[in-house]
Amino acid sequence: MQPPEITASTEQAVTRVAAFFEQLSLADIAAIGQLYAPDARFKDPFNEVQGVPAIQAIFAHMFEALEQPRFVVTGRVVQGQQCFLTWD
Repeated sequence: MQPPEITASTEQAVTRVAAFFEQLSLADIAAIGQLYAPDARFKDPFNEVQGVPAIQAIFAHMFEALEQPRFVVTGRVVQGQQCFLTWD
């Protein structure tokens, strides 16, 4: 079985997601639903949640708890319609 094909549109979408997170501000949290499916899963070393509201809550808390948080995307793995980003 061959892996699903990665299209140019998939690569463009991943690039948009990476740019979104690298430029993320508190005001952008409401737009997270434009990037994630309603039942999307999000996992990091501290959280594992499902659904856009839960994902938004993680990032809202981040802006409350940290001073000037930011992301630098350091890698990506794209397989079919799935993407895995690594960041600092």
